[in-house]
Amino acid sequence: MATPTDVWIDVHQERLRLLGLLETLTPPQWETESLCSEWRVRDVVGHMISETRMTVPNLLVGAISAGFRANRFIAKDARRQGTNAIPVLLEQFRAAVPTQTHLPGLSALSMLEDIVIHSLDIRRPLKLRQTIPESRMVLVVGDLWTSRFFPGHKLFARLRAEATDADWAAGEGPTVSGPIEDLALVMSGRLRGIETIKGEGMGTLGQRMRHL
Repeated sequence: MATPTDVWIDVHQERLRLLGLLETLTPPQWETESLCSEWRVRDVVGHMISETRMTVPNLLVGAISAGFRANRFIAKDARRQGTNAIPVLLEQFRAAVPTQTHLPGLSALSMLEDIVIHSLDIRRPLKLRQTIPESRMVLVVGDLWTSRFFPGHKLFARLRAEATDADWAAGEGPTVSGPIEDLALVMSGRLRGIETIKGEGMGTLGQRMRHL
């Protein structure tokens, strides 16, 4: 079983991998719409930078200013951070790579989930594939499966999910199967992975996704 120290190593390595990719992007690629609704690549990067700096007081003040809606504040903050110049975003993300800071209630695993999903948010629209180690993806989908923050527990209720390219499965009921990265995308509320997921439970899953 992975320890918090092991998971932080995974987080830092995934951040470094993403940093290496970001350093190769052209200005138009930074403006590309990500898988995160209404966020460009640069906004996703801005959000990840903010996550390593956010404090509870800042979050509370921001949420109050956004009508007591924390998610609205987070989205607004991401777009504000995303207005920074590309060299500034790169410098700030580089500084964030080795950090272990996060809001109370989160964990090293939460931050691994964060960097993995947001890397997919960036890479998929740019058609830049980069395989994430299976051990990390298994940790991520395992957490997404039970998380109440993401919609996976509702989407896959009374279904069995099976990865076709990794040693991972969970749940009981009609089966849906697909690449582990795509299962993670669907569990986190991204619909791009749905085309590759198959199985007798797809009717149920598809219907639930239409009501997200």
